[in-house]
Amino acid sequence: MSAPELTGRTILVTGGTSAVGVATAALFAAAGAQLIISGLDARAGRAVVSDLGPGARFIAADLADLESVDHLARQVPVDILINNAAVTDVDTLGGLYFLVSAVAPCMIRHGGGAIVNVVSEGPGAVAALTRTWAAEFGGDGIRVNCVVTGVRANPLGRRAEPREIAEAILFLASPRASFITGTSLLVDGGADVL
Repeated sequence: MSAPELTGRTILVTGGTSAVGVATAALFAAAGAQLIISGLDARAGRAVVSDLGPGARFIAADLADLESVDHLARQVPVDILINNAAVTDVDTLGGLYFLVSAVAPCMIRHGGGAIVNVVSEGPGAVAALTRTWAAEFGGDGIRVNCVVTGVRANPLGRRAEPREIAEAILFLASPRASFITGTSLLVDGGADVL
């Protein structure tokens, strides 16, 4: 991807201190984006931001805490939201829901955007929300997609490298995927075919 495609765009990456979050942030930084990294561990967040350079900052947030979600959403207008924080229970699913609800109106006011939800196993609820949001926000220029990763046995016989998942996230968030919305992209080494 060439740098001009995302230069000047502001990207929020939740779960930004995880291996996939770090790899995703690095790819977006290389593409010229301004980054907001979010996660639970402030020390790890500062280290990630330090590695990314001056176009990045860290905001500690817990998606299971709605006040924290609200604080995160009010920081800066976001062009692209990467929901990479682990969805492990109804509280974090609720946080994901409320973060999208808080960020989407700003995206609409600025002419659109992209949201990529990332989920590992059991994508049912997140995939359903992805399709719902794609239908709801599509007319306002917001594309919503999901990357489904896998940790099960697969025909390739290995786990995905964080960068392989990050490449799929970057593609779905970029202008290259301008006509893709409501899709769950399997990045699982073919586990779904077994």
